[in-house]
Amino acid sequence: MAGRVRIGRVEDFAPGSMREVEADGTKLIVAREGDDLCAARNRCPHLGLSLTSGPGGQHYADGVVQCPWHNSRFVVRTGENLDWASGIAGRSIPRWSRRVLSAGRRPAPLTTYPVVVADGEVFVEL
Repeated sequence: MAGRVRIGRVEDFAPGSMREVEADGTKLIVAREGDDLCAARNRCPHLGLSLTSGPGGQHYADGVVQCPWHNSRFVVRTGENLDWASGIAGRSIPRWSRRVLSAGRRPAPLTTYPVVVADGEVFVEL
C-alpha cells in the first residue's frame, strides 16, 4: 500500500460537494461536509463502475453519493449502503425487479479511506 498520499488543499474541496481525485493510482471520491472531509474508492461495489460518471450523472447530497449506473446509494463517510441497485441511470424500477438488476450480488459497502488534514493540506491514507 502507498501509505499517506497528498490529494490537495482544504480549499480545493468546496463545502457540500464531492469530487474525484487520484491518489497513487487509486481513483477516489472526496466529499466535504462543513469542515469534515472523507474519502472512498470511486468504484461502486455492485459492478465496479465509476460513481462520478455514468448515464445518470453525478449525484451527491448530504453526505450520500448515488451510483449513476444502478442508483445504489452510499454514505461516503462510512461506506454504508442505503439502497442497492434500485434503478437504471437515475430512474427507479419496481422493487420486484431489483433482484434481476442486482445481478445476484448482495448489498455491499464502499471502500473508505481515512483523511488527514495538516496545515491546510489534505492527505488520504491508502
